[in-house]
Amino acid sequence: MAATTSISIAPLLSGLPEPGLARRIWPRRIGPGERTARQVLVIDSALLIVLVVLVHLAMVAQGGQGAFPLWATAISWAAAGATLLAGILARRVSDHTLRVLATVAVAGYYATLVSFPFAVPVEGIARIPWTLSASGAAAAAALVAGGRGLAWLTVAAGATAGILYRTLYGGLDLDGVVNDAQALLTGAVICVIGAHILSVGRGLDAAAASTTAAAARESAERGRLTARTRAAALVHDEVLATLSLAASGLPIPRERLAEQAREAASMVSRLADEQAHEPASLRTALAEEARMHGAAFLVCDERAMAAGPTATGPTAVGPSASAAAGAGPAPTIAAPSEAAHEALIGATRQALRNSELHAPGAARRVVLVQAEAELRVEISDDGPGFDPAAIADDRLGIRQSIVGRLARLSGGSAEIESAPGRGTLVRLRCAAAPAKGLDATGGAGARRALRAGVGVLALLYVVVQVLCAVLAAVAVPHSWPLQLGMLALALVAADVLRRSPRRVPSPGRTAVVLALSCGGLVVAAAAAGIHHGALYSYGNAWFAVAVAFLLVALALRRRIVAALAGAGVIVAVLVVTGALLGMPAGAIVQVTVRPVVIVGLAVALLVAVERMQRRIAELHQDAVASAERESWTLAARAELTARVAELARTAVPLLERIGEGGEPTQAQRREYASCEGELRDALRAGSLAREPVIGVVAAARERGVDVVLLDDSGGAVDDGLVDPVVSWMAAEIATARIRAVGRLLPPGREARASVSVDGRLTEFAANRPPGAVEQGSGRGARSVRVR
Repeated sequence: MAATTSISIAPLLSGLPEPGLARRIWPRRIGPGERTARQVLVIDSALLIVLVVLVHLAMVAQGGQGAFPLWATAISWAAAGATLLAGILARRVSDHTLRVLATVAVAGYYATLVSFPFAVPVEGIARIPWTLSASGAAAAAALVAGGRGLAWLTVAAGATAGILYRTLYGGLDLDGVVNDAQALLTGAVICVIGAHILSVGRGLDAAAASTTAAAARESAERGRLTARTRAAALVHDEVLATLSLAASGLPIPRERLAEQAREAASMVSRLADEQAHEPASLRTALAEEARMHGAAFLVCDERAMAAGPTATGPTAVGPSASAAAGAGPAPTIAAPSEAAHEALIGATRQALRNSELHAPGAARRVVLVQAEAELRVEISDDGPGFDPAAIADDRLGIRQSIVGRLARLSGGSAEIESAPGRGTLVRLRCAAAPAKGLDATGGAGARRALRAGVGVLALLYVVVQVLCAVLAAVAVPHSWPLQLGMLALALVAADVLRRSPRRVPSPGRTAVVLALSCGGLVVAAAAAGIHHGALYSYGNAWFAVAVAFLLVALALRRRIVAALAGAGVIVAVLVVTGALLGMPAGAIVQVTVRPVVIVGLAVALLVAVERMQRRIAELHQDAVASAERESWTLAARAELTARVAELARTAVPLLERIGEGGEPTQAQRREYASCEGELRDALRAGSLAREPVIGVVAAARERGVDVVLLDDSGGAVDDGLVDPVVSWMAAEIATARIRAVGRLLPPGREARASVSVDGRLTEFAANRPPGAVEQGSGRGARSVRVR
């Protein structure tokens, strides 16, 4: 489905309610899935009204409709025009305007129903208009205007009005009653399938909202982690090294140390100024590598190419992009793990470098392939080639940077195909990460609602066909064996389909359903010929409509081709039989049109649903990707800003002082050492970086004690267990004179923590009561002299 485009339609809609009023009536905001579903329903409503009007005009041309007052005709045509206008503008107006148009169309249909008694001529009528009894178009519009309840009410109102008006004003015969009964079933089918379309749209929107929120949270956490890692690398590589040297008494040239300090301070400032960006996707990174090495870049999805000729083909980017112009939208590529991403990019870069080095004038190409269970990158050139078996052991570019890099990756491999004079192909493979997709069926709720709706349709189908068979047998008494036989065939075919153990019936079961249905239709046609056309009428041809509903059931079970083939058989049998019997064209159209409309509409709706599911899922995936990028960027930028602000408060003033090149005093050296220790604690202390340890450690460093805090627990220690350890460790470190090392130990050890103070090791036992806080080597602790 294409994205909607707003246009100015003020002259056409000047008489409609104000948008503000519409928003007060329908305050809930909807997503693209539900919006597209409503557009589909309104367009189908317009198509239905076109068919109804054409049939009505054909009957008028044959004199089958009485003369009605101009005002009544105007109401009917206004209702049809409103429905048609809504369908034409469905993709071009806002959702609120679309619902207003649908409401006007439904109101027009109800106005036609209510005003009809006042328009009936005094002499009565032989047949009520088709525009009155065909409620399907109004039901589709009612789904958009007021939901499932209004749609079912509209269908019931049309059926009730049809029977009532036929009883009062004429037309209460077999054709009329069968028409109303089949119209009721047709409207019910539209209600069920249309409600399912809306449910699917809402389900996709709800799933997308949940997925987007979760993806945004995960992406934000990744952004924060990346920012922390980036800041930590700068602190470790530049700031800590500079402060440590400045605190030491090593004979380092002052100018060299000052230059290093100025560079470290500058790097901290630049870190604050730089923008935080999410790493490029695999597609983007490979395209950039290809561009830098003068290679063409293509993307293709083998999963889609295997699905059929309408699937997305390769998409080219780079020097040969024009060759793929018009190939279609770029296929979706699942994001690999970070390790796989780095391995594929690194190996591709090395393969392109090798190609440039050994085949400088060759044409190069990089192809990214999404297969069912793997990602593949193929780097090829048409250069002189070589013998892969003759690669020397010292060719690390191939053995390590390409083959070895992928071999170290779980599920990864690299293959090199080449021969002298035949060019080179490097094929990189890695397991595809599970794609982040949406439930394209709309969720369990939509599936349950569809099953319940199909159950209602099945019951209504049986009731309507029994009624039609009984009425036909009463109208033509000598035809009751034929009517009973056709009813039996219809019910047996329906039961065969119902008993299918799978949602998609097997080819054999489908063939049985078609044989029973079409066989019964042929028998009915033969009977019409035997009775010289006496049975060729809408009422006596009820079995054709019954077969059409069975074909709808086949289409719902994904046997669309079989359903269309069955519809073709219906048309062929009815048209050929009518022509052989010399029936008027209008009679043939009247008998044929409803089965064709039923099957055609159902298939069109189902195809629209599948297309809608795929398109909306793609739109939502784009939204998820956008949310991930935005969350990543915001979180990373916030994290970097916070880290840089902390460094600007603590380390940068000291770096600037060192950068002045003066000889540090002893007090300044202690200050540098203290700051270096605090920064090191922030990197390595983990759960130990809390009071009272932090205060005790700061005081110890002021005394010149070298203190190191290490958290090796991997975050596996509960805060309730860390608090007594921290209190115990603070007391131990307070006694240090030269050096102290406090450490949280990995889980599974006999001790929970250890402290080494001036060469004496003390451990905090793992089975020590959480509330016990002893010092030294008291109960729960053990001391070991470290030599």
